[in-house]
Amino acid sequence: MLSTVDKVLFLLRSPVTAEATTDALARLALVAQELEVEKGTRLFTVGEEPDALYVVLDGAVRIEGIEVPSRLVGPGELVGALALFSPGPHLATAQTVVATHLLRVDRADLYDLLDEDGEFARALFSGLVAALRSVSPAALIA
Repeated sequence: MLSTVDKVLFLLRSPVTAEATTDALARLALVAQELEVEKGTRLFTVGEEPDALYVVLDGAVRIEGIEVPSRLVGPGELVGALALFSPGPHLATAQTVVATHLLRVDRADLYDLLDEDGEFARALFSGLVAALRSVSPAALIA
């Protein structure tokens, strides 16, 4: 199991969370549950209500769904984050393609952190927008 410091160091290397302060990342690391899952584990399925985001520490997750191009998500990337901020259920299924090491952050815990720390909220959204642009630049015109 990773220590809080190890989780923070990993989150500092992730493009999505790299702009956040170490204090904010430490609070995120404290509420993040570490998971080791087997190949073929479904993190969520099309139609389910979003309840968490995942950070891939090691391994890979395939994202496939409704009007969503299939893609692999690897270390340092977030899975399910955008769904937490969109109305309605998941539009994709996320399934591990190899044994995968993850951090899981519950929606309520993430929302509490965002409410408490506006700077963290801005840093996270900036990282999410940058990640979305890298996947689909046309999705964010202007």
